[in-house]
Amino acid sequence: MKNFLTFSGLLILTACANIAMPTGGPRDKTPPELISSSPYKNQLNFNGKSIELVFDEDLKLKDPKEEILIVPSIGKKTLFTVKKKKLIISPELEWLPNTTYSINFRDGVQDITEGNPAENLHLAFSTGPIIDSLYINGMVNDIFTEQIPLKITIALYESDTFDIFKHTPTFFTKSDKNGKFSLPNLKAQQYFIYAFDDKNKNLKVDSKTEKFGFRTFTINPLSQKDSIQIPMTSVDSRPLSITNIRHTDKTSRLRFNKPIDSLSIQGISYRESIYTFGSDQSELIFYNAFTKGDSIKTTLNATDSVGNKLDTVFFIKYGEIKTAEESFRVKELPQQYDVATKLFTYTLSYNKPIAKINTDSILVKYDTIKNVPVEIKNIKIDTLHNQLVIKTPIEELQDEEKKKTAQAQFLLGKGALITMVNDSSKRIMRQIKVSKEDDLGTVAVKIETNAPNYIVQVMTNDNTIVQSHTNIKNYTFKNLEPMEYRLRIIIDENKNGKWDAGNFYKRTEPERIILFKSEEGKYSFPLRANWEYGPVLIKF
Repeated sequence: MKNFLTFSGLLILTACANIAMPTGGPRDKTPPELISSSPYKNQLNFNGKSIELVFDEDLKLKDPKEEILIVPSIGKKTLFTVKKKKLIISPELEWLPNTTYSINFRDGVQDITEGNPAENLHLAFSTGPIIDSLYINGMVNDIFTEQIPLKITIALYESDTFDIFKHTPTFFTKSDKNGKFSLPNLKAQQYFIYAFDDKNKNLKVDSKTEKFGFRTFTINPLSQKDSIQIPMTSVDSRPLSITNIRHTDKTSRLRFNKPIDSLSIQGISYRESIYTFGSDQSELIFYNAFTKGDSIKTTLNATDSVGNKLDTVFFIKYGEIKTAEESFRVKELPQQYDVATKLFTYTLSYNKPIAKINTDSILVKYDTIKNVPVEIKNIKIDTLHNQLVIKTPIEELQDEEKKKTAQAQFLLGKGALITMVNDSSKRIMRQIKVSKEDDLGTVAVKIETNAPNYIVQVMTNDNTIVQSHTNIKNYTFKNLEPMEYRLRIIIDENKNGKWDAGNFYKRTEPERIILFKSEEGKYSFPLRANWEYGPVLIKF
């Protein structure tokens, strides 16, 4: 009562001042602290039915099934119950005999007022006479970028018959915001390790939707002192299969469960049926002129990006389904001009196989008088990918005034391309951007390595490869447009000239990627006109 009267008097004396509601006192920044637990830390021969922890303040839980990690697992239906200051963990499964259990509470236990999580809370105990105390530390990273994957599950398994796509691990943890992880309380034995972004929370790798990574060597925590690096990427490792075959009056369409990397076809000639990829490389279209009852037995050998193979036999045949005629569509891809060779490259994709090219309608126009037809030898057609590539020399304009004002033009005249069903292309005209050396920059690199085979790539910030060279030591990438660039190195262990994703079943890891990082800690760098970046030293 005394406090109330004093406060009331204060209000009367300061009636002319602004009146505000009293604050609730200083904000609670203190996390809850563990006072006692059963079992207690490092207890041996524990035989209780549940785990009880008592804290110094009232609690609440945050995603306990996600944040509170218990290894070995005690069941997905384990119950987490809070009664004011007490947390009770009731396991679904019975405790295993002579087993060390480790509990990492992460951010799962918080105070009820401000949501402060208990800090560095970890509890280990054993149901037997000894407690395992070894550990494995490491870090996860994205193999293609500098970004750190968040909340990644890192798991161990002991048998080489374990399947990360089908089985759930006994030992697992999650990475922190820096990508680091620790797996404590392990026995002195051999383990395999892998990591995955467990989006569907089933403790299995879904390679179709989840990033994952693995190491093929075994780890013994008794002798392993170095941090384990696990590079992660998105790659579809499912077995390759045909999901659907659809026959119409004009085509037979094969749909795969994922894109294929390479293929060969036997049993059918190009005259009998032209085949191409569809909108992507997960569809294969056979164009035919069959009549009712016609069919051809066909053998297909296909391989996906991780080396899975599919060898199968099917029939291409006439179907009763009538299809509407599809209009002929083309799509221009970015044009290129090589200052060193003075070659202009024009690339076009299309949706129907091309049967005829009228070269008289494909020209380089220098002015109203001078038009130079593109020679047929400079035109290439990729029938499988439905892509046409024109690579033709561009003459230098001799008149000094024209060099400043005029530009050559590329013309694809009306009817230049004729499809197998007599569709024709529309007229396309484009300015040819001819850069001069003074408008471009260079990047000089110096490589120090013992790796016998590697690929050095200059890329734009959207990961478009601009130039690529193999096994260079001292090299200058020339004639680069002014913009931001990145440098990437692929350790090409199998010497096939590309990055390989590895295969868990074949025990091959993804080929290593090295990203150049500047002294300023950046993975990209600006390049200006008539300027050289570097030389940069890259060691690996």
